[in-house]
Parts: sequence; structure tokens; C-alpha cells
Amino acid sequence: MADGVPRGWLPPTAPGAGPAPRFDAPTEQAPAPLPEPPPSAPTFVRPSGAAKGERNTAAVWALALGIGGLSLLLVSFGSLFILTLPCSIAAWVLAVRARRQLEGGLTQMGAGQATAALWLGRIGVIAGVAAMVVFVALIASGFDFEQFRLDLENELDQRRERQGDGDADGVRT
Repeated sequence: MADGVPRGWLPPTAPGAGPAPRFDAPTEQAPAPLPEPPPSAPTFVRPSGAAKGERNTAAVWALALGIGGLSLLLVSFGSLFILTLPCSIAAWVLAVRARRQLEGGLTQMGAGQATAALWLGRIGVIAGVAAMVVFVALIASGFDFEQFRLDLENELDQRRERQGDGDADGVRT
């Protein structure tokens, strides 16, 4: 121990504080290219179905149909169950096909999409059948959709008139 500094210890250095690079030193040459394999050597080819970057198109379509079917059902308040049911059934079937492709090793991608599409398809089928039952029950009971629409329009007109009577400019405060 000399000068209070333990032997073998060096003070820390800042990054990049090493010695300056020498440009006059000879550079290393690139390694020589590998020789060509003889023509009798076997060639290994990756199967086209198991490519790492390949998409699972069945899962993608199943997800698109599942989202589309449920969106149509929600936007139409169940009245478009005629379009929703085929979309949801197709999403369910394609999701099952996509999961089989994953299990069989034909593709490696789309597991999450297939699971989401499977659940969207199931929910869409159940909600579509429920909407169909409700509409059939309403029609069977003699429900008049046109009169219901007129009653809603009259109710909205009355609310607008009540809001307009409160202030001269029609703005509520």
C-alpha cells in the first residue's frame, strides 16, 4: 500500500476516455469466403407452412368477421341479426380452423387472434340468437314498430319545445 491507495486499484475513468485510436496501424482483412458445398450435399429447406413471419389468415379473417358481426349487432340495436348471425358463425368456424392450424404446426402466428375471434364468434352467435328471439316475440305479440317510431319522434319534439320555452335563445343554463 503506497500513498494510501491499495495496490491494483485504479480510479474510475469516464466513458470514451481510453487511448485515442491509431489510424496508422494496419487494419484486419475480411475473412475469406467459405468454399461452395459439393453438389451432392443435402439442401435443407424450411417448410412453407411453418415460416416464422407467415400470418395465420384464418385467424385474421375470423377476427375481422367477429368484430364486424358484433359491431353490426350493436349499431343496429339487434335489428340486423340476419347479417350478424352468418358473420359470427363464420368467425367461430374460422377461429376453430386457425387453432387447428396452430396445433398442427402449419403456422406459428395468430394464437391470440384465434382465441379472441373464437370468443367474439361465440358472443355474436348468442347475442344474435337473443336478438332474433326478441324480434320474433315482438312481432308475434303484435308490436307496431312504425307507431313506436312515431311515439319516439313526438316525445323528442316535446322535449325540444320544453327546452326552448325556458330561455329566449333556447340555451339552458
